Amino acid sequence: MGLGTTQSRGKWVWERWTRWPFTPRIIIVAAVAVVLDVVTAWAGISFGTLGRVPISPALPLGLILAAMIGLNRLGFDRANRRAWREFLVVGGGVLIYVVASYASNAGGFSEAIGLVLAALGEELVYRLAVIVVVGALAARLLGRDWRNASEWGMAPGLIGLFVGSLVFSMLPGHIAQMSDALHALPFASLGFVLGYAVLRTGALVPAAMVHALLNLVTLAVLAGDMTIGSRNAISAAALFALVIGTVVAGLRLGILRRAPVEVPVTAGAEPSTSPTF
Repeated sequence: MGLGTTQSRGKWVWERWTRWPFTPRIIIVAAVAVVLDVVTAWAGISFGTLGRVPISPALPLGLILAAMIGLNRLGFDRANRRAWREFLVVGGGVLIYVVASYASNAGGFSEAIGLVLAALGEELVYRLAVIVVVGALAARLLGRDWRNASEWGMAPGLIGLFVGSLVFSMLPGHIAQMSDALHALPFASLGFVLGYAVLRTGALVPAAMVHALLNLVTLAVLAGDMTIGSRNAISAAALFALVIGTVVAGLRLGILRRAPVEVPVTAGAEPSTSPTF
C-alpha cells in the first residue's frame, strides 16, 4: 500500500459579498421601502403612469436608501466602473437602441422611460432593500456581524437573495403572467441572478440595465412589435452577459481569486494538473 501525499490544486473562490455598511436607520428605511412597494403594488396605488407603466411610491425611498448606503458602494466608484466597463458600454448602447426602437414602434417614448424607471425601482427594492433587511437579520440570528454585507458569510447572503427573488416573483404583475406555480420559476430565477450580480460586486446599474431591457422586449412582444423567439434570444444573451460580467468584475475587483487547495494523492497515482472550481 503506497504512502499518501498531498498535491496543491487551484480552486476559484469568492472571498466575500460586497461591502455595504449598515446602520439601524438604513435597515428601517429599507424595510419601509419593501413594505411600501409591495402594498402599493397590490393596492394599485402609484404616483401616476408613464404610458401604461405605473411609477411606484417606493421609488424615492429606494433612491434615499441608495444615497444612505453610498453611491460609490453601489458601483459608481472608479474601480467598479472599470470592472464593468465593457458591459456598461455595450449594454448601454443596446439599451439605448431598444428604448429608441420601442418608442418609435411600440409604446412611445414616455412608456419606454417608464419601463426603465420601473426596472430601476424594482432593483432598488428587491435587489437592494430586501437583501439588506433579510440578510442583516439572518446574519444577526446566526451571531455574525450584520453591519456590513462583506462580514455576513455565505448563508445570510443566500437567504437574502432567495427571499428577494421570492417576493419579486409574487408581485401582482408577475402573478398575472403565471398559469401555475411552475411559471413562478422564471421570475424567481431572474430575481436571483440579478440579485447575485448586485450582492457580489455591489454594482446596481448592470442589473438594472438587464431588467430594463427585459421589460422593453417583453412589452414589445405584447405589442406585436417583436417575436417571442427574438425576445427569448435577447433575454438569454443579456442574462449570459450579466453572469460573465459578474465573473470578470469579481476578478478585476480581487474578490474572485484562485486559491490553492491541498488534496490527498496516493503514491504511484498519476498526478492531476486540472483545477477545481
